[in-house]
Amino acid sequence: MSNNANIVDEIKSKVLLSDIIQKYVAWDTRKTNSTKGVYWACCPFHSEKTSSFTVDNIKKTYHCFGCNASGDVYQFLMDIDNITFPEALTKMANHCGVKLPEKGNFDPVESQKREILYKINSEASDFYIKELNKSENSHKFDYLKKRGLTVENINFFKIGYAKGRGELISYLQSYGYSNRQIFDAGLIIENDKGEYFERFRDRIIFPITDTTNRVIAFGGRDLSGKAPAKYLNSPETKLFQKKSVIYNFYNARKSLKPDKNLIVTEGYFDAIALAINGYESSVASMGTSLSVEQINQLWQISNQPLLCYDGDTAGKNAAIRVIELIFPILKPSFSMNFLFLPGAMDPDDLLKNHGSDALNPLIASSVSLIDLFWDKYMSLSDYGTPEGRAKIELNMMNMISKIHDTEVKKHYKFEISSKLSAYWKSKSYESNKIFFIKKKSNLPSEELISKSNKKRIPDNISKAEALYLSTIISYPELIGGHLDEIASIKFHNKSIGLINKEIIDFIVSNRIKNEQSTLVKEYLNENGFLKILDDVSNFDFDKIYDFLNKQQELSKMEGKFKNILIEVNKYQLTKELEEAKLNYSGSPTEENAMKLEDLKYRIQKIRSDTNMSPSDNQKNKKGFDKWYEENKSRLQKKEPI
Repeated sequence: MSNNANIVDEIKSKVLLSDIIQKYVAWDTRKTNSTKGVYWACCPFHSEKTSSFTVDNIKKTYHCFGCNASGDVYQFLMDIDNITFPEALTKMANHCGVKLPEKGNFDPVESQKREILYKINSEASDFYIKELNKSENSHKFDYLKKRGLTVENINFFKIGYAKGRGELISYLQSYGYSNRQIFDAGLIIENDKGEYFERFRDRIIFPITDTTNRVIAFGGRDLSGKAPAKYLNSPETKLFQKKSVIYNFYNARKSLKPDKNLIVTEGYFDAIALAINGYESSVASMGTSLSVEQINQLWQISNQPLLCYDGDTAGKNAAIRVIELIFPILKPSFSMNFLFLPGAMDPDDLLKNHGSDALNPLIASSVSLIDLFWDKYMSLSDYGTPEGRAKIELNMMNMISKIHDTEVKKHYKFEISSKLSAYWKSKSYESNKIFFIKKKSNLPSEELISKSNKKRIPDNISKAEALYLSTIISYPELIGGHLDEIASIKFHNKSIGLINKEIIDFIVSNRIKNEQSTLVKEYLNENGFLKILDDVSNFDFDKIYDFLNKQQELSKMEGKFKNILIEVNKYQLTKELEEAKLNYSGSPTEENAMKLEDLKYRIQKIRSDTNMSPSDNQKNKKGFDKWYEENKSRLQKKEPI
């Protein structure tokens, strides 16, 4: 059993080392950095008070700087449980759901067969690369260049071409491989007459590798336009099980940085398009359906992967299916976020048409798992009766009950219960619930409701935010040159953040010009944003800012828009400062004090950088600042004031 290196490596690749070791230690939260996959604890092999034992999920190793204990998951179990290697292997196989060959029936020939398949796939990959580089196939090479790939990109991803007329069979036979072996590798098909044909014909070829970067299968993109399937993968073999493989996993793991996202797409061309445009840590799930095995594999290198789906119905349905898969296996610190592309665009379309920065604002406004869960049950429900609301809550709690981890389940129940309670009691629900009732008789007209709303200036949107929204609606082309600045804005008001995302998505996906700004308003009206548009219009900016009712040249708007963005950021920081002051008052810790000082510095820096004098709003805050300085020492000592 111990000689079966392939199964040993396969099991190790499926294991998150920290999951195994955490049963024996308590993590040091001060030194642990779960986003990097690095964990610290007091060593379980010797007595110590300071954490010197570290686990690296990326390298899949542990090491103690005190006693020098080190190794992989098998070594840890052998030492901690005093068991043999076969026993450790069996324990891990059961943990991962991998079936081991019985001791009495173990056949070393099986291991040799797998090695032969690896070699066949490697030879086939080399053959496809040579085919692509032949002068007679230069037009195939040109196709890839038109898709935005450079020669360097093509070589890095080892992309090739399959003519599919039997040349591959002859090539592999010249190396001594039989038709049956080539068939077992998934490269050829046998017909009823016992004749063999190449599986991939007139297709661009993408090699698919395992976690150690060995070729295990191929994907092919049709170029003839006649094939029933545009994309075709190898069939399942001894090496390749589609549900357990992540495309570009090896490269993404090597390139992933702590401040970057692991982006998961639906296809290999999408992953490549993202990687060559600056999003190196991008992978593909081999299709719209994600499996539990793939989720666990993604968690080996990122505890918050970002699933990127096309904005069409299929993409949204695929995201909803992830909820069913992921809830039972959720665990502390590990989850998923979701990014939906505008319209029916895929990543390649978005980057090609709108540039490499076009994804940044969408990443910044990605949807968390709990928000997707909330939307799933709230978007198609009737809130109008107590019975309807009870059904929503029952369905949500039934789904939450599927979470195996008790701590995660507890917090999901608390979060959703609190959110539902607040939602049912909220003024926004009470004032708008008439719109959720199917029976509309004896209701006030929309015109009357609109007039009533316009009698007041809303208290949930600031002047800076309203001016910002008015400006991007009137000048959609401004977005293109300021995507990074817009992406950095963290709206405290979720409604403002939502409408901002809708506007950005609509403008980017439809390439709206300034002269088409009315289309933005029409889109927002048609999609349920009438109320917030009315709130914005209540500020009556047209009388103050003439550029909103009289189109100006884009070059003249650049400076004005930069100032508007500064004001929006300043407002968000001010809101953070207010919250930080409350936190410090209730808990005068060093951490809260540092955050308070940092926010004050950042706001002051914005003012000094823009040469702006303190506003009246700032003057009103001097009272707190004076109080804070006078009582700072007593607060830190927790003495009564």
